[in-house]
Amino acid sequence: MKKWLQHVTLIFAHCLVCLLLVILFTSHASLLDYINITFYIGTFYIMIGLLLYVISKKFFDITTLSFRKVITRVNNQKNGHSSFEEHPLPSDRVNTNWVTFFIIQGGALLGIMLILFIFYY
Repeated sequence: MKKWLQHVTLIFAHCLVCLLLVILFTSHASLLDYINITFYIGTFYIMIGLLLYVISKKFFDITTLSFRKVITRVNNQKNGHSSFEEHPLPSDRVNTNWVTFFIIQGGALLGIMLILFIFYY
């Protein structure tokens, strides 16, 4: 329950930031400008969330290991020692809390944008 309250509070804060951006960067503040700014920020959040989701599901781990093996072999021929397994994989670095944060915030902003868009027309 506490996490949902935090998400709702952050959604409200994002709406206020969108309103502030509309007031600061447009000559005439209109509902269409607010819809556009909300769309840009919501889409950015969704894209970050989906990228983190793909990384967390180990999509890039094999590619990373392959590059590390090749680099290790090239470096071993030059200086003699290097280990490709001492660094964490990309999927180990991603926290799933960030994935849910970006997906929920971006989805909520796009939902608000859609409701305002229906209201606009």
